[in-house]
Amino acid sequence: AAVAANDSVAISNENLGGGSKIQQVPAALLTHGFTHAFRLDYDSVSVALAATGSGEINLMALTEGSVVTEVGVIVSTYFDGPSISGYTIIAGRTGDVDGYLTATEMEVTNAVFTKNTGVELDTEAEVQAGDIIGSGQSLSVTLTATGANLDTATQGSCIVLASIVEPSEFAT
Repeated sequence: AAVAANDSVAISNENLGGGSKIQQVPAALLTHGFTHAFRLDYDSVSVALAATGSGEINLMALTEGSVVTEVGVIVSTYFDGPSISGYTIIAGRTGDVDGYLTATEMEVTNAVFTKNTGVELDTEAEVQAGDIIGSGQSLSVTLTATGANLDTATQGSCIVLASIVEPSEFAT
């Protein structure tokens, strides 16, 4: 049988403190070239965002000089709730909130996968060069519900995937 995206692979992570340096990571990170994964569920504190129709979630601080080469989202369970007629996600960085991923519909169906639709990564040349990160930047997503507020969702789950190269990790 083939390796599934949600299978675990053991790696040695030299950045881990304490005893063991062994860490389990989803196979999708290794087999599809992504370095980071963030699961967003409809009922998590960051996704529900109280009674608002739209909200930004900072996923992680980006290191100055790092290079973002891919950002994608896979919808594992479509987002839905009373009166929600639309539910979208965009992804980017500080000052360019949709630079990596433009509005992607997440209320229609499961297993939607989209990547690199924003102006920073939408051509092969941009993917090859990557988006070189300046100081004070964060990777973020913005969720927007149409017809009702984000906190009225009753289902939905997605995984945001990113490939971020940290040049300092290659120092010899």
